[in-house]
Amino acid sequence: MTVRRCISVAGGIALAMLSGCSSHKPAADLRGEESVLPTSLPGMSIPLDVREFEVVPADNGSRGVFVKLSRLPSGVTHHLESGPTRIVLDITGPTGTESAEEVFPANDTLVTHVIISRQMGSMQVVLDLDTAEAPTYDVLPMADWILVRIKPADAPRKPWTQRAS
Repeated sequence: MTVRRCISVAGGIALAMLSGCSSHKPAADLRGEESVLPTSLPGMSIPLDVREFEVVPADNGSRGVFVKLSRLPSGVTHHLESGPTRIVLDITGPTGTESAEEVFPANDTLVTHVIISRQMGSMQVVLDLDTAEAPTYDVLPMADWILVRIKPADAPRKPWTQRAS
């Protein structure tokens, strides 16, 4: 008898929960309401572009190149070219229009120019370097920023201040 009572109580609770989840408005009343979902996500309708860049030198000869984008990119890849030495960033995402190369002075002794070109669905940012040897570099995408850390091949090395035992 107690098993039947438990089953009927559990069934009653389940029925009460289901009736609380259902809509009390007829379907005809729901047609006139506006959707609570946005038609587009903020910032996602903006085309991918470079808003600004900055080259920051460090004491040891290294450079930090900060590239600020207009939106989040879909992806970032990179490679190094020689003759002339360049770091090439390939950034994918919805670009507005195609454009020819634009060359901007970087006002730095290592990073001389920043070259930007746009194709449909991708953008290329080229860091023109004034060095014959390929430097060591890291590319760190951070939301709508890209940081390129460049350590020149001829950067002075600091000696160890103490030995590890």
